Amino acid sequence: MFAILLLAQAASSAPAVISPAPVPPPPPGLPIPIGEGAFNPRAPKPMSYPGSWVMTADYPTDSLRANEQGSTGFTVTVDTQGRVKDCRISASSGSSRLDETTCRLVTQRARFTPATDSKDNPIEGTYSNRVRWVLPVITPPEPGQAVTTYTVEANGDVTGCKVVLEGAAATSMTRMAGFCGNTKKMKPYLDADKKPVSRKVTLTTTVAVE
Repeated sequence: MFAILLLAQAASSAPAVISPAPVPPPPPGLPIPIGEGAFNPRAPKPMSYPGSWVMTADYPTDSLRANEQGSTGFTVTVDTQGRVKDCRISASSGSSRLDETTCRLVTQRARFTPATDSKDNPIEGTYSNRVRWVLPVITPPEPGQAVTTYTVEANGDVTGCKVVLEGAAATSMTRMAGFCGNTKKMKPYLDADKKPVSRKVTLTTTVAVE
């Protein structure tokens, strides 16, 4: 289970972690500017949503185990091709692992429209933002079970697939319901003579809380 990382100006369900300093709201229909160059039309501009640069699954395992969290401020230099030339930490989260992970991922994933001079020629520029690393509050599972039934035909086709979710745990087991839609073919079962035969299968996944 990975931590939930928050994006300050996005919806709470967003998986991203980059959150900018507050800025005045733009006129209706215009995007909300992000980063220190938001009001400078010649500054580097992100080509993708900054919240996609660092994802929930990127939380370092050792940092999760050590209960490390915090906000990492960073500044990158963007070259004339729109790539990150270097990254430095402007405000530490208090964890070197989180800080190093921030710069590494932003350097790998961030792409920009480069800054320009007064004649619209590409030049190097800088961009600043921050990442909030927030540890999760994990909800324990509730009792319940998922029962999956299907038939593997002699030719390998999967037919008659059905998933039944039962109990309070059903909402956390909904991924089981995707099994039928994602599973169309399997290696067929063989009889004693090594010939393909049809077989019905029942899989039961149970969550028991004692």
